[in-house]
Amino acid sequence: METTENVPCLMDSAGRRFPLTGQVIILGRSSNCDVYIPDKRASRRHAEVGWDGETCTLRDLGSANGTFLNEHRITTPQTLHDGDEIAIASAVFTFRDPEATLRVAKFPLLVINETRGEIWVNRNLVLLSSKEQALFDLLYRNTGRVCSKQQIADAVWPEYRAEVYDYQIESLVKRLRKKLEPDPRHPVLILTVRGRGYKLTATA
Repeated sequence: METTENVPCLMDSAGRRFPLTGQVIILGRSSNCDVYIPDKRASRRHAEVGWDGETCTLRDLGSANGTFLNEHRITTPQTLHDGDEIAIASAVFTFRDPEATLRVAKFPLLVINETRGEIWVNRNLVLLSSKEQALFDLLYRNTGRVCSKQQIADAVWPEYRAEVYDYQIESLVKRLRKKLEPDPRHPVLILTVRGRGYKLTATA
């Protein structure tokens, strides 16, 4: 397959690129497949990745041993995102989307699953401490609006009768930024509004 730098591709553990220059590429044990997997546990036509010009979709083709996306066996077609890992038998591929990489570098993708209480940044699950979660919840409820330090103190440290000091709030914000921001030194999600407090920017 012709190597191109500006289209999505699969990359194997040896660093070889398999660009998605056509509408569909087939992965499997057959030598006729676009991506040949020399492992008896792989089916002859094991899985396919389709590219419609905007979205890449991974499908298992009824394989005996399954196709795994980020360590989970898939049973339905799955949309691929930059950095996803696809495992077929002993072969592991990483999906790379140059355009997505550029977008993420500028602004992270923040997804909140309120039903499960989960926070995902660039499709990575973020685990927060109870205090970090309380701060995030406050900022999220007030997305786009400034939360004062007093509001933060009341929401995060309700058990404190004494004063909550600025350094405690600043330290907590710093820890939360480390978990959410691509570059905590130059935050784009949690912004400081001097003299007023902090706010979570809208990500849509």
